[in-house]
Amino acid sequence: MIIKYYKLISFLLFIVLVVTSFLIYKNDIYSKNNIKSSYVDFKIAAGDSERTVISKLYSDKLISSPFMMSIYMDLHNPLFVFDTGIYRIYKGENVPQMISTFKKGSFYKQLDIPSGLRIEEDAALIRNELDVNNKDYKFSVSEYINIAQNDISLFENDYSFMKYIPSGSSLEGFLYPDTYDVPLNITSEQMIKMQLSSFEKNVFEKYRNGLLNNSDGLSLYQTMIIASVVRRETLYDSDKPIVANIFIRRFTSGMALQSDATVQYALGFNQSEGTWWTRNITPSDLEITSPYNTRLYPGLPPTPICSPGSTSINATIHSAPNSYWYFVADSSGHLHYASTLAQQNANISEYL
Repeated sequence: MIIKYYKLISFLLFIVLVVTSFLIYKNDIYSKNNIKSSYVDFKIAAGDSERTVISKLYSDKLISSPFMMSIYMDLHNPLFVFDTGIYRIYKGENVPQMISTFKKGSFYKQLDIPSGLRIEEDAALIRNELDVNNKDYKFSVSEYINIAQNDISLFENDYSFMKYIPSGSSLEGFLYPDTYDVPLNITSEQMIKMQLSSFEKNVFEKYRNGLLNNSDGLSLYQTMIIASVVRRETLYDSDKPIVANIFIRRFTSGMALQSDATVQYALGFNQSEGTWWTRNITPSDLEITSPYNTRLYPGLPPTPICSPGSTSINATIHSAPNSYWYFVADSSGHLHYASTLAQQNANISEYL
């Protein structure tokens, strides 16, 4: 009799457990989403397992029961694999709605913008990465270029470094090269803001003292101009502090910079080569009438010629004193230095 009693109690407890679990499951998995105003940008990193993703969803308070979501996945999506990316998950969504979002693909695109690009190259890269065929595409190449070149007043009160950019200048040099998690529906202005914010954080705040109190007497803007030239003239990081010092001494002594990179910038897009940086510079190219032609005109070009990375900027702030005035690159990009014009001519004969 006692055994039967315990069996009855056990059976009733089992029924209660099953019913309770079902109700919790139904509430967690199929509850209606009534909140669309707040969301979480949820990131799935490379290598995250299903268990890791579910654990993150729980930590972000997007689900109330990891166990129940695991059951749902086992029952309804046993073969589903979570793809790497950033997804916009609205608070209050139920699990099927979340899975639908994950299946649609990431709301964000990770953009790797390298150093050494000019504004037009930045715009083209961003456009290609965002893909005009995506349904959320809003980015405009022409608007991005126009704002960055002609309408920097939009940002003059947003970033502390903006007051050091001369009036009438462009944002050339300040669209910081970085890795960005970019919404697929980002606009041109929003993208520029993201890059300027990165410059503020990764350059201005980090190198503030060196940028504003440079031991060579350079202004922030002059430092950025030289750093941009250093970036385009050097392939290897070890050369950057040496080349920076050469250009600084050329500038402060009144000597022409004699940088082919600034001539490339002046030449603009080369249709036959399909590049903004003409590879085969001719003698006539070196005669182009432009304030960017530092072969002809002493002093710095009017603006930076590209967006340098932190390595080139740091190398310019902390340049390596040396006795060289000239350098030439060999076919592998390694530089060979000279203190006299005669030595430079000998290097040219040997390495070019």
